[in-house]
Amino acid sequence: MDLPRVNDQQTGQRQGMTETDVEEALISEAQSPPLAVVGRQTARGGTWMVGARLISRVIDLGTMLVLAHILSPKDFGLVAIAMTVIYIVEASLELPLSQALVRLQHVTQAHYDTAFTLSLIRGLALTVIVGLTSWPFSRFYTDSRLLPLVIVLSLAPAARGLVSPRLAKFSRELDFSPDFMMEFAGKMVAFLIAVILAVTTRSYWAIAAGTIAAPVTGAVISYVLAPYRPRLSLAALPAFSGFLGWITAAQVISAFNWQTDKMLMGKLTSRTELGLFAAANDASNIPVMALLSPIMRPLHAAFSLLRHDIKRLANSYQNSASGMLALGLPILVMESLVAYPAVRLLFGEKWMGSAPLLRWLAISLIPSLFAAPLGALVMAFGRTQIFFRRNLFEVCIKLPLVVLGAIKMGFMGVVLARCVSETLTVVFSMVMVRRLIGLSIRQQLLAPWRSLVAAAAMALVVAAVLPKLTPSVHTVPLAMSTLGVMMLGVMTYGSALWGLWILSGRPSGLEAMVNEKVMEVCKGRVVAPSRESA
Repeated sequence: MDLPRVNDQQTGQRQGMTETDVEEALISEAQSPPLAVVGRQTARGGTWMVGARLISRVIDLGTMLVLAHILSPKDFGLVAIAMTVIYIVEASLELPLSQALVRLQHVTQAHYDTAFTLSLIRGLALTVIVGLTSWPFSRFYTDSRLLPLVIVLSLAPAARGLVSPRLAKFSRELDFSPDFMMEFAGKMVAFLIAVILAVTTRSYWAIAAGTIAAPVTGAVISYVLAPYRPRLSLAALPAFSGFLGWITAAQVISAFNWQTDKMLMGKLTSRTELGLFAAANDASNIPVMALLSPIMRPLHAAFSLLRHDIKRLANSYQNSASGMLALGLPILVMESLVAYPAVRLLFGEKWMGSAPLLRWLAISLIPSLFAAPLGALVMAFGRTQIFFRRNLFEVCIKLPLVVLGAIKMGFMGVVLARCVSETLTVVFSMVMVRRLIGLSIRQQLLAPWRSLVAAAAMALVVAAVLPKLTPSVHTVPLAMSTLGVMMLGVMTYGSALWGLWILSGRPSGLEAMVNEKVMEVCKGRVVAPSRESA
């Protein structure tokens, strides 16, 4: 069923709504919080989530670097193959219950009990399905080690789904401090367990243990932060059923889409080559995901508050999309530019085969930034069938390209297939945004022009200076020169972005928000001494 175009604002807002929804919408339109208040609450919540993910991703990166120096690429390749089946089964049984609880107008004890019961059923089903598929999976790859490895790794997604459902109460209030504590504690425990096992056993089981430890620790801590006594009940199932159907279908396609390349290359190449690809893939994703993925939850809550005011919502979406691109684009460009010295410094010579993969995998992620907040927007409207349609479109484009690229060009063919499919998928996503809130594709493409120009300036400066500053293969001079190049790139990007913002008349957006914070800090430092002297 096609989405309504926003030709008639009222019709577009109310189509498919019940009488209760309409009544709530009228109340919401009269009492919705000011956009500035929503923006500040979202920014505050996003700060907690970004902080949590930044710390957790730094720990993830630290864990990966330590393990990379102790273990071999083939160990990472083996775990990467095992995780493909885990990801697909987990996505097939994905139940975004927390998001559903956030979107509900009124949440009762029955909703929490139903959410917990559904999570428990999901965990049991996941364990059974993984157990049944582990033997044929290991036979397909002719590696008996995969049988116990897959079964043990299934504990991680099961634990992820059993967090306290009462955490949704904090999300509804745009308070994400509990997520910060859970992320930090879980990743620290995972780091310690993985490193200790790697040093003592030199086995791939260290990677598996760290993968399991983080979600188990997080689930335990969630009940301390958001106390809840588990009760089995499905009394509020109708409140979740319609919301979850399309999400599950979309997640199955998405997981299959993103694991196809690893599954295919795991059969066509060696464990060592797959390990190099997996390391490059993780390294390219970690920095951007640390910044952008935590913003989605506060955006979902903010968009939900504004979903009955299309004009304000469109403005909020545009600012969010431009801000996320402004944050993510320089990271991906810098990753691509310094891929070779970064891999040599961080991973060592035995991992240099992943450097060209890292360079192009970072580039392949850039198109997705143009429609990064679409997920939060779709969840706010409850139009989860969009996820299914988008993911189905992407897999139809990507799958044949990946198969052809893998056979003809190996991993570089896979990377090229990703670039093409990501670009076409983001165009599809922009069409969905236009149908939801009326923003044209041209508006979506041109809104972040300042970030695009600033990133191009950064790329030119770094590309010109990098060959002159990083000729050494020795660790200390290479590290110092690479760090200097990165600092120069950051200064170039920041200066260009700031200057373009001023020349544009200081419009609202990320730059305005940063400028406001800087001014507050400066005023605080000026006022404080004057009070003391008085």
